[in-house]
Amino acid sequence: MWSDRAVARSTGVLFIVASAAAIVGGTLALPATDGTPLSEVSRGQVVTGAVVEVVLALSVVAIAVTLYPVLRRTDEGMALGYVAVRTLEAVFVLVGVLSVLVVVSPELGTSLAADPRHGALVDLREWSFTLGPVLVFSVSAVLLNVLLLRGSLVPGWLAWWGLLGGALLLVRGVVEMYDASMAVAVQGLMAAPIGLQEMVLAIWLIVRGFTHATRHEDAPSVPASAGVR
Repeated sequence: MWSDRAVARSTGVLFIVASAAAIVGGTLALPATDGTPLSEVSRGQVVTGAVVEVVLALSVVAIAVTLYPVLRRTDEGMALGYVAVRTLEAVFVLVGVLSVLVVVSPELGTSLAADPRHGALVDLREWSFTLGPVLVFSVSAVLLNVLLLRGSLVPGWLAWWGLLGGALLLVRGVVEMYDASMAVAVQGLMAAPIGLQEMVLAIWLIVRGFTHATRHEDAPSVPASAGVR
């Protein structure tokens, strides 16, 4: 069994890996679905982006599995729910990966650009993003920060920040589900709080660990014979 400090550090690293993979993978795969002529799209670049997004999918599941032994002490049912939700998020990420890989499949070639299937694949990519890294992820963020708050695993301000940031992103996801027009700037503003909180949380876990573990480690040790007359 890992110590709580090892769990905290591993989780912090995984949060950073997942965030980096989301940014790098999404950027590399973007030309396959942003309207760029397929003849000008670098298949190698898109495939690399897809591989990085597979790392993202594995990372989000690893985060939940790594945290589970600690979170279950607060509420086992919610901890299991967190694992399930993050696994579902990974599934949507992989659906998006498959969509861009099909777009740049050499068997289809540039002829896919004029094929209705191309538009369907682009829509599939967009929907998988809305459902996975936005809607489902926001639910996982709310679950995680409720557990962190209830278990006093991190400072209250940090858990409340994540809880409110997750709720804000959840609102964005619901609005996008109903196809309401939303400016890109507004989308970014609604995603920024939870994105920044995850990085602060990651650094906190790596440097400080869980607060209950810190308290235990800082407490003065009492000899086993203390109090024995």
